[in-house]
Amino acid sequence: MLNERKTMKRKIKILHVQITDNYGGIESLLTNIYSDIDRKKFQFDFITTAKKPYQDKLKSLGANIYLMPSIKNTVLYIKTFDHVLDNNYDIVHFHKNSAANIIPILLAKHHSSHPKIIIHSHNTSPSVNNAALKFLHQSNRWLVNLMADKKVACTKVAAKWMFGTLNNVQIINNGIDINKFTYSGQDRDLIREKLGISPSDLVLGNVGRFSEQKNQSFLIDIFGEVKKAVPNSRLILVGDGLLLDKVKQKAKKLGLTSKINFVGNQFDIPAYLSAMDAFVVPSLYEGLSISSVEAQSEGLDVFLANTISKEVVLTKNVKMFSLDERPKEIAGMILKNIKFNDRKNDRKNDAITVKNSNYSLNTTIKKFSDLYQGL
Repeated sequence: MLNERKTMKRKIKILHVQITDNYGGIESLLTNIYSDIDRKKFQFDFITTAKKPYQDKLKSLGANIYLMPSIKNTVLYIKTFDHVLDNNYDIVHFHKNSAANIIPILLAKHHSSHPKIIIHSHNTSPSVNNAALKFLHQSNRWLVNLMADKKVACTKVAAKWMFGTLNNVQIINNGIDINKFTYSGQDRDLIREKLGISPSDLVLGNVGRFSEQKNQSFLIDIFGEVKKAVPNSRLILVGDGLLLDKVKQKAKKLGLTSKINFVGNQFDIPAYLSAMDAFVVPSLYEGLSISSVEAQSEGLDVFLANTISKEVVLTKNVKMFSLDERPKEIAGMILKNIKFNDRKNDRKNDAITVKNSNYSLNTTIKKFSDLYQGL
């Protein structure tokens, strides 16, 4: 009889709200988790704002992807969301940058299927940073706390931003696949050859969506000062986004285009990190800079704006700077701290340090599994 009950036990169905048109931190995290989680126990489905090629991986793993209309068309949005909820999910897992828009949470909370609600904070500011959205966020926080069956955040800073407290908030770090993010001298040579970069060039880099938050425009200024001091410097920028063309125009205006490689979205991020010597993150705010964790795992010298939580500082190769400093001052600090010895052969992986800091993907998957099974 016991074996029969086990056989009849169905999967836990989780609806993730939401993934976007950009393969960013949340999207890559959820893809990695669903690739390795026990899919005999868990069914992941996803709400999305746009159908994109990266979602094919999720569909190949058995996920359903539901395209939502714009929230501006409120009646159609509510009707479509309710129709998705009719699939009787056990859990609706909301991945949020702010509490400005709580309509989907309200719909799930009052749906006849009565799913459990997880509200997961991934940032420390709205995706679109303006006063109106911040006001809505502050106004709605009490409702977010009231409606959540479980509160989760990627860092303590992100928890305080979303919920106003650390009480009853579970911190789950966004883990990375340690086995992938290990330095490779071979990948370093291949990527540099592909991009026309000399083995002796000093290469700075950044991975992220081109947006106001990620602040690549300021990184162009910093790189310009680095290049003045070290003429054989290069910059690799991985990612896409609304501000990409604007950043390219700035690089052209400053005469830096030939020294900057805009490589777009890439799935082989570890190889590009191996090609770099230093990783620079000038973000205006971050819930958790997962790209800087990946860079640390690869043994890179990492330079972070002090707007980023120190919770992400895992190795001795990290230095922080203030965005109030001039680009020339930041460039000087970077050059002072970069290792100028044999950067190819002397570079050491820090994967074990990152793993021991609870940033391994396996640890994150275990925490997600326990979270779902505990509701």
